[in-house]
Amino acid sequence: MYSPLANRMDLLVQRYREAVVTKRLAPGAEIVLADEAAILNVPVSLVRNAFRQLASMGLVELMPQGRARVKSNNIQSLQALEYGHTRRRA
Repeated sequence: MYSPLANRMDLLVQRYREAVVTKRLAPGAEIVLADEAAILNVPVSLVRNAFRQLASMGLVELMPQGRARVKSNNIQSLQALEYGHTRRRA
């Protein structure tokens, strides 16, 4: 049985985005998408699609063999991301 995240890619993206912004996921950290899916008990395709969104935000770099690397972001890019995210909610 899948977790409640299974149908909530937006929630999954939000959780990883916050982990990157707050540096709980350190710059340069490598993430194996299949391992994350197993931990969260969700399909790998969901994690892959979430990380594609994170890559489009400039937070991670997608790598071969189902991996992603957290980009090192400077403070201006993180502030711009946070501003854009809060503006969309309004």
